[in-house]
Amino acid sequence: MAASLKYTLHHYGTDNYLQKLGVWEVDPTNKDKYWVIYIHGGAWRDMRVEHDCFIPSIDWILSTAPATTDNGNGGGGGGGTGDAIAGFASLDYRLSPHPLFPQDRATTPADRYRGARHPDHIDDVRAALALLQRTYGFGANYVLVGHSAGGSLAFQLLTTAAPASAGEAGEGPVPPAAIVGFGGLYDFTGIDARRGGAYGPFFRGAFGDDPAAWDAAAPVKFAGDYAAAWPGGRFALIGSSPDDTLVDELEADNMAHRLRDVDGFVEGEERKNNNNNDKKKLLRLKDLRGDHDEVWKSGEHVARMVWIALRELGAGL
Repeated sequence: MAASLKYTLHHYGTDNYLQKLGVWEVDPTNKDKYWVIYIHGGAWRDMRVEHDCFIPSIDWILSTAPATTDNGNGGGGGGGTGDAIAGFASLDYRLSPHPLFPQDRATTPADRYRGARHPDHIDDVRAALALLQRTYGFGANYVLVGHSAGGSLAFQLLTTAAPASAGEAGEGPVPPAAIVGFGGLYDFTGIDARRGGAYGPFFRGAFGDDPAAWDAAAPVKFAGDYAAAWPGGRFALIGSSPDDTLVDELEADNMAHRLRDVDGFVEGEERKNNNNNDKKKLLRLKDLRGDHDEVWKSGEHVARMVWIALRELGAGL
């Protein structure tokens, strides 16, 4: 269980109290194993969701490794946590204003004020990953997992440029070997239109008033090529729950369609064909269970997705 692991709180910035991350060590010096790194959701603005929300998922990963290691088609696997995982990390990042929790900028200390605007959120994710890579030296050996807005941020790592101040020498972090997004927001104007404009307030808070700016930041509408932007990437998993009342399955379908039909990722039998090892692999997982936040609050299906990704990477299993 997570409580049995060595935990360290790191600060990757000093501008805001949310520029922090938690680390739970399993075998951190083993460079052949993979880290599992989580980006929480919360519509870029919910301060009630912080990095410790990953603990239930860590507990499930630690306790169900043999049973949950499969290829997405019900097949069992072997190995265990110690064979595959070097450690876990979960990131916090600066947040945008929340209408239910207003702040007075004139009286709120600068480091407590929630006034982030894109690209602040992804810049923080990038800085957090760079700190982890400098500290633990794992390079690309990690699975980046993101829920809701965190799913957006996981893919924005590939679609946005690092600021000049990123890293120690103006360089961003090494991208992950695998990305897992579940309940993710990928087409901001699309889902807002399907919801009759109900999601506009938090998109405006995070990306500004112009819908063109939302499209410019949306992973589905990335103007580049994901295969080219992610040269070391090997596997992407896009998950959704039919019970999700906040983010419809079409959002995940559209992201999977983009990766498959535009960027050349392979799935299904092609994904399992060894002749396609030169291509990036994709799994569209549609059988998660629970409403939007129930999936991460439980952690069971998050663990399942993590073990699927680790098996695709051949992580000692």
